[in-house]
Amino acid sequence: MVEHTDESGRDDAVVVILVERTGGVTGIPRRWRAEVEGDDASSWIALIDACPWDGDRRPTRGADRFRWRVHAIAHGADREAEFGDAELEGAWQTLVERVREHGRSG
Repeated sequence: MVEHTDESGRDDAVVVILVERTGGVTGIPRRWRAEVEGDDASSWIALIDACPWDGDRRPTRGADRFRWRVHAIAHGADREAEFGDAELEGAWQTLVERVREHGRSG
């Protein structure tokens, strides 16, 4: 985990997740960022760990499909994956939706 110490000297876990969506009809990229720390970090870490970071990627087929890039920094790991719309399911979908709901758009 990324560690950070506050004024009281307490160490808190910090989790940072970046989601980027590109493609689509307009081709305009969208980005979301969620940063959580302390007690809230543990539920995010479980979501990150549930994703198939090393899985085989299927090519995106069809015009105007979205591409997704997810970058997560948590518990000492810096992970990144890129995949097409067809793979936005299961753990990936849950993580992306949570970042979009919780995070800032940019």
